[in-house]
Amino acid sequence: MNKSEKFWDRIANQWDKQGNKLDQTSLKAIENTKKYLNIGDIVLDYACGIGTITNEIAANVKEIQAIDISSRMIEVAKIRSGESNIENVHYAQSTIFDERYKIDSFNVIMAFNILHLLEDTHKVMRRINEILKPGGFFISATPCLGEKWAILGIFISLLSKIGIVPFLKMHKFSDLEDLIVNGDFQIVEAENLHQTQPNYFIVAKKF
Repeated sequence: MNKSEKFWDRIANQWDKQGNKLDQTSLKAIENTKKYLNIGDIVLDYACGIGTITNEIAANVKEIQAIDISSRMIEVAKIRSGESNIENVHYAQSTIFDERYKIDSFNVIMAFNILHLLEDTHKVMRRINEILKPGGFFISATPCLGEKWAILGIFISLLSKIGIVPFLKMHKFSDLEDLIVNGDFQIVEAENLHQTQPNYFIVAKKF
């Protein structure tokens, strides 16, 4: 088990104690996402966490493959899914590079609160483009600490280097737009979901 996985296992225990509460940013992300979902869609939820958002959209699609690096996150997600009698979500501890996910497999790929935690976002975006069907949607929401908190970014970088917190990028809105456009996607919607704690919601379509 690597340091990142240990960190998220610990966080999962804290989130589990909070119950099924959704903050306003998550509620808005869910509302925006549902506009792009169809009942016949097969969806990949990349970095699903404890499945809070995943379970909320399950009724709007045919099937969700939900993955996370943390075994504890997946364990909690499975329990919650079972308690809600959700049968079309399949949770697994895995990564976006899992070979089970073939080219043009998914109608929609969601990535909430993960892009700022990736060291090689370009590699991940290439993989997302590869397994997303032509005309499919990539939907993400990403904290953008680079918009307001440069000093905080320096502090977080130091914590990351000594292993207290995982790797974290201080994205600005323009950074995410460039990342997605350069990954051969066309942005069809973009919105900041929170004014004081910037979180950039983007819907992009695969060419």
